[in-house]
Order: sequence, then C-alpha cells, then structure tokens
Amino acid sequence: MATFLVLRHLPGVTRDQYAAAQQAAGDAARQVSAGCRAVQYLGGFFIPGAGRAICIFRADSLADVAMVNEQAGVPFTEILEAIELRTDRPP
Repeated sequence: MATFLVLRHLPGVTRDQYAAAQQAAGDAARQVSAGCRAVQYLGGFFIPGAGRAICIFRADSLADVAMVNEQAGVPFTEILEAIELRTDRPP
C-alpha cells in the first residue's frame, strides 16, 4: 500500500463541517474496504484560516483514493502519492 495526500480547498468550511467531511471519508473508506479494495483513512489537517485541508490515505492506487472521496462527497483539488520520511531523534 502507498500513502496519498488529498489536498482540499474548502473556503468557508467550519471545524464542525470539516469533522463531518472526515467522518464521511472514513465511512466511505470502510465501505470500499469491505469489498475487494483496501483503503484506509488515516486523518488529516485542517487549516481554517486558509480554507484548506490535507487528508492522508493508504491505498493500492490513486484511483481508489479518488473513488473513496467522490463516494464520500468531499471535494478535493489534487491527490498526490507521498513518501513518509521521519527522524527518530528525540526533541
């Protein structure tokens, strides 16, 4: 499975509306995963002052991530495959 970032432009969306969109994305991912595809919604970041959000998914393909977001009815501007790089140094 690969990691995908879903970029969203959500002007005027409130924190509660974003939380509802997150719930819809998670529900759609679980529904799709009950079939032959595996998609996990890992969470995201909401930037209310900019009207933007970034959501993180794990899936086999970009097409599967797009399908989940379309099924959830949550708009997105772009989906990008990403590679996670971490440093394991203590703060």
